[in-house]
Amino acid sequence: MMAVANNEPNNLETLENQLRALSHDDTVLTIIQDFADRLGKTKDRQKVFGAEGALVRQPIEYQDMLAKGLIRDDEDAFALLQGDIVSSDAGYFLGERITNMKFAIASSTCDLVQGSRDYASLLRLQPIFSDAPDAKQLLSEMLKFKSTKRMYLPPLPGDSSNVVGNAVVFDGVIQIRLDDLLLATRHASLSLVGWRIFGSLVRTIMVRAGASETEMRSKA
Repeated sequence: MMAVANNEPNNLETLENQLRALSHDDTVLTIIQDFADRLGKTKDRQKVFGAEGALVRQPIEYQDMLAKGLIRDDEDAFALLQGDIVSSDAGYFLGERITNMKFAIASSTCDLVQGSRDYASLLRLQPIFSDAPDAKQLLSEMLKFKSTKRMYLPPLPGDSSNVVGNAVVFDGVIQIRLDDLLLATRHASLSLVGWRIFGSLVRTIMVRAGASETEMRSKA
């Protein structure tokens, strides 16, 4: 059989070259960090990222989007979107049911349509209280976007007055049946930029490449 030339699109080496700058790239996270650095001190970053509508907004409703012509009527009707902030007592972590907690939906929106999947993934929300000894440190860390353990969100509707922010915790994924998730209470949706940041962090923690990983996989 004739060998396939390296420049042909069905060659795996060519495919790897096409994916090299995309599949494990962390450029987007660097852009977010540089933007945060330019804002100045923690209080200045909090003013920008914590402003109303900056990262979170009222839940985006299917019928509203349809009426505004922002989606077509032949698209799947949605009840939830990726990044939505919800509460449910039907999620499990390491076999233990998690109750009295809010979550951010990690699964893609297209996987949240009824019948598309059996299960979905959630990330826990950790409220940051003003009187907590590590509150300032946590806010400073999250608003620099240097750590991939947590993502900053501002206080949410229904939060108590002493909540100064929320952390989306990326260390530990909660599993839930999709049918149960579709019954969850929605508290907020992410704004466009909030969704971009959230997506960048989810991708980074799942697929970022180690310094030597390319060498190991290509030459081992």
